[in-house]
Amino acid sequence: MVELRTVTKRYGRTLAVNGVSLQVEEGEFFSLLGPSGCGKTTTLRLVAGFERPDAGEVRIAGERVDALPPERRPIGMVFQSYALFPNMTVFGNVAFPLRLRRLPAEKIRKRVLELLEMVHLAGLEGRYPKELSGGQQQRVALARALAREPRVLLLDEPLSALDAKIREELRGELKRLQRETGLTAIYVTHDQEEALALSDRVAVMREGRLEQVDTPRGIYERPRTLFVARFVGQGALVPGEARGGLFHRDRPWPVRVEGEGRGYLLLRPEALRVSQEGFLEGRVVLATYLGSLVRLEVEAEGLLLKVDLPPEGAPKAGERVRLALPESAPFLKEVKEVKEEA
Repeated sequence: MVELRTVTKRYGRTLAVNGVSLQVEEGEFFSLLGPSGCGKTTTLRLVAGFERPDAGEVRIAGERVDALPPERRPIGMVFQSYALFPNMTVFGNVAFPLRLRRLPAEKIRKRVLELLEMVHLAGLEGRYPKELSGGQQQRVALARALAREPRVLLLDEPLSALDAKIREELRGELKRLQRETGLTAIYVTHDQEEALALSDRVAVMREGRLEQVDTPRGIYERPRTLFVARFVGQGALVPGEARGGLFHRDRPWPVRVEGEGRGYLLLRPEALRVSQEGFLEGRVVLATYLGSLVRLEVEAEGLLLKVDLPPEGAPKAGERVRLALPESAPFLKEVKEVKEEA
């Protein structure tokens, strides 16, 4: 449904998007994830038509669109700032793109009320944006984007201005609406939890390039670069060597790894356990209660390892513990970027 072919965008000397190629399938929820300044919003704006590429092609539904203005592309856009018309009611905001198409008044009314029902705002059509909560305003913006009957829905950090509880509720609503409508959605976020929860696939970006495109599980469990391993999820990167199918650090560790040579073992907090027969001995330097779990920070053999445990019976700060390691774990080879980021 959406294809970028070696797309590049510069702003002066800044290379915002650097030869990005990707394909988003029809009906897919696809997220662009990365830190501020990585190029994810610029990539979205190139698809929307708010920016034009300096090189490469943008295609939607097989048609090359990089020279078309936004209004001639089959897209709907939802912004972080809602971008509602303050002098229009909820009804007027949602009806706006339909009125531009000069549809009959009764057809507009029927469609607007259907959309407001879909986003759980039925009965609020007479209110103005200032009379709505942030979550309600974002629902209006979503309904307005859907009113265009787009082939592709583009969402630029639409939940980041909302508080945590509303953000989680709307996240579920977005997923439900995308599944019900069958729309192709491209979602920009710096929030890894959002990206993993919503997406069929995720593209992790860094400095205008794609670091990894994969399923949420693939991104989390099988990161391909040290940047992805550091950016997505918690965990410790333990320097050492892969040799003979095992990880070595001063001595062989009972952890199976793939590859050979120097690199880093990724140990996620949920992969470690406290056990009397554990391989590593250390001291708990911090125990943080997080509701459903307690996260320990354990100092062991010069490493600081995070361990997630159920709250019942969890060790306290100052206690000595032994840690059992996972049978296998991701191993990332040492490459030039390690020296650059060290």
